[in-house]
Amino acid sequence: MVIEEENYCKEYTGFEMMLVSACRQIRHDDVVFNAFHWPFLVVHMAKLLRFPNLFTVMEVGLSQNEVPKPDKMPYSIVDPVLVPNSVFVGDSIDALSILQRGEITLAFLSTSIIDKYGNGNTTVIGPYKKPIYRLPGGGGATEIAGLANRLIWLLDDHSKYRFVEKLDFITDPGYLNGYDSRIKAGYPLNSGPEAIITPLCIMRFDPFTKEAYLDALHPNATIEQVKEETGWNLKIADEVRDIKPPTMREIEICRKTMKDAIDQYYILKPEWTKYLEK
Repeated sequence: MVIEEENYCKEYTGFEMMLVSACRQIRHDDVVFNAFHWPFLVVHMAKLLRFPNLFTVMEVGLSQNEVPKPDKMPYSIVDPVLVPNSVFVGDSIDALSILQRGEITLAFLSTSIIDKYGNGNTTVIGPYKKPIYRLPGGGGATEIAGLANRLIWLLDDHSKYRFVEKLDFITDPGYLNGYDSRIKAGYPLNSGPEAIITPLCIMRFDPFTKEAYLDALHPNATIEQVKEETGWNLKIADEVRDIKPPTMREIEICRKTMKDAIDQYYILKPEWTKYLEK
């Protein structure tokens, strides 16, 4: 791939593109629920790149409105380095009460498996009582998915194994069975998934059916590739947008964050990190 603009990176991985695309979705006035795993990397990047005063809430009850000092990636949401940098130190009940009041404008979550209505499964594969595999569970993700105003899913692998038409078990509610089923189940009117971001693309949700559709492609991905790797008959936007590659500054911060994450015992696949030492 040849990129003419000098300020765009020419070599990057799909995982890096996923993190950068997710970071671009954050607005300066968002109140972000900062969940662990890939969301933690995205929010950290956003603070270093654009919004040092981004207000974030963590499940353990910490609230922050500035870049942590030092600005190195904490090893988890319970890293003691986060406490002196917090404007409020409470507990999980305090954090979840902010969700319940509707004050979280944006949340990122990662999941093991997702379906066409944006429901997530991190509980079991197969029947619940006799599963083929038992997964780690959702923690507070169920509450986050149910109550955040905007939810963005991050999936590091776009394949039919991860994108299925119907889940064996719903851990985290998306639009349930589509249409108005989420509202009928009692979830807030102004809540629900906004997008799914993967190494290949960004999916969004039809405002009426609530089914995910292909909205935008990352560089080097094709519509045919995305359809082939999705486990249902994926609908396509009338005009699929092309997403710009990472800028040099975005990729610099992305790789700094990834390197810090590895130093703090995050497990990143070799194919995601091949450009870190360049």
